[in-house]
Amino acid sequence: MDGFDRSPSRRRLLALAGAAASTALAGCTADVGEEFPPNTKTPVSAWLPDLPVTKPTDVVADGIEATADREIVDEDDLAAVLEARDLEIHTIERTADVLTVEYVSGELYEEGILHGIGPIAGAYAALVGAGEDSEFLEITILDTAPESFGTAEVEAAWAERFDRGTYSVDEYAELVVAGIESRRHPPEVGASTE
Repeated sequence: MDGFDRSPSRRRLLALAGAAASTALAGCTADVGEEFPPNTKTPVSAWLPDLPVTKPTDVVADGIEATADREIVDEDDLAAVLEARDLEIHTIERTADVLTVEYVSGELYEEGILHGIGPIAGAYAALVGAGEDSEFLEITILDTAPESFGTAEVEAAWAERFDRGTYSVDEYAELVVAGIESRRHPPEVGASTE
């Protein structure tokens, strides 16, 4: 006898089974997740507790409420409503299925950009309610140079659901805030004594 046991052991069988499974699955490149629907943003503000701080969604919701009930049927009405809110509108243009608003956030530097985004999102909801057919609103935030330092996107479907009452103002504001990208630091968050 040569000193080696040639009988199958459990360890040897497991090693062979693992090697066989690895060989059988080698080269499988199916993308995992294709069978599932794409992720969608679902607002959760209805389930969040009230906090004694000013949340970004509160600031945007106040701006939305200030302009969402206005009668806005075209880009000229949109510009007039936003300029009445002391927003310095640089341009409003339509390209394909996108409505683009560029505005200058200079005087509101200390307050942050949310004070401008809210009224624009509210006015867009009013415009969508009047029959606007763009797929989404692209907001470009400019400084006084004017150089772009941030963007925000608002989907027409969100504005439509807000107009129909499917989304509350807080839910719509939550989705709008989630679509903001900025290189500017946020302002200090204030706490209330209530």
